[in-house]
Amino acid sequence: MGMGSGRRARALIAAAAGVLALTGCAGAPGAGPATGQAAPPGNAGAAAPGPAILAGFPALPPGPGLPTGTVDTILLASCMNEERGLSTLTRMAAHPADLAILMGDNVYGSATPDDPALSDLRSAYWQQAQRPEFRSLVEQVPVIAVWDDHDFGINDGGGETFAHREVARQMFTRFWNLGAGSPQNHPDGVYGAYVLGDQPGRRLQVIVLDTRFHRSPLRPTDQRGAPGRERYLPDADPARTMLGERQWQWLRDQLMQPADLRLIVSSVQVVAEGHGWERWGNFPLEQQRLYDLIADTGARGVVFATGDRHYSSLNRTQAGRGPQFPLFDLTASSINMPWSAGQSETLPTMIGSGYTQENFGVLRIDWEDRRLTFEIRDSEDAAVLSHTVGFDEIGAGGR
Repeated sequence: MGMGSGRRARALIAAAAGVLALTGCAGAPGAGPATGQAAPPGNAGAAAPGPAILAGFPALPPGPGLPTGTVDTILLASCMNEERGLSTLTRMAAHPADLAILMGDNVYGSATPDDPALSDLRSAYWQQAQRPEFRSLVEQVPVIAVWDDHDFGINDGGGETFAHREVARQMFTRFWNLGAGSPQNHPDGVYGAYVLGDQPGRRLQVIVLDTRFHRSPLRPTDQRGAPGRERYLPDADPARTMLGERQWQWLRDQLMQPADLRLIVSSVQVVAEGHGWERWGNFPLEQQRLYDLIADTGARGVVFATGDRHYSSLNRTQAGRGPQFPLFDLTASSINMPWSAGQSETLPTMIGSGYTQENFGVLRIDWEDRRLTFEIRDSEDAAVLSHTVGFDEIGAGGR
């Protein structure tokens, strides 16, 4: 999704960052973390330094490890601009949970996509690393993160047409401490899978997809701004890809793994139909391939969580689409980049209405009563959207 400008202070920092990076200096613009001490060097075994721009690049301090026991509550968020207020993030961090998943646009650094040093992205990471609200979350709650366009480095971008995607990938893996042994450290993206829960019948698989590194170019609209055709049109060219063939094969393997409930995280909406922004439906053959893969592998209990839209909603596959069981897609967006007041949309896949203001999502798993609740919570941590489904409705409970 697009964003406004107004980066005068950012530009000064970015310029300094670029000079330091290209000279290989181990220092960095500003004081580093919020403590005012030197920038954290990152964990041992973190992603190997690549180009000189990674010299002195910030890495988050180690936070709590992923939960080993049963996961009951998952926080979901996206679209978090480091230059804006983060009070909603503070509310989110205070909400009791076992896990937080940051679903992309975790920084806004896409203003200089033609710069080999990606100076704006580098500066954005530095600023976010110093924000106490952000640090509070990652130091208190186990976090899984994946990127979207603004932390990939180019607005609405993806694939080989973005010359600096490898630089962006190394920045992401360094910042999030994704070392060589991380499930998300791949030479072709930041996708990964985790199985959480040590009790039989309560295994949760979390799959995070990379919808940027190999994504094909989008087909531009012929009526910019028109309802349903706002920016892009569906493209049924069979050569188009959302994930790239290697990630597709990896995903098949993951869906074959035993699990009682599966949460698939995609930075862009999977299920939503009827709008012309970024979504899987822009490549209808790829969207159908995903649905067919879930059906062919026999994966059950699949739900989606997505971001990107600056607008929250819950969508469900329409009759005749997808595998045997309906697929639900909770979009939680955004922490501090909401839609303009008065905007809304009505889609054929939506359940109820959406929410346009600052928010975060919560996924509640009731293993005992076998039900799953999707929530959107506002900037004061009050529920503004809630929908519960039984495990039987989504086929959860093992293969």
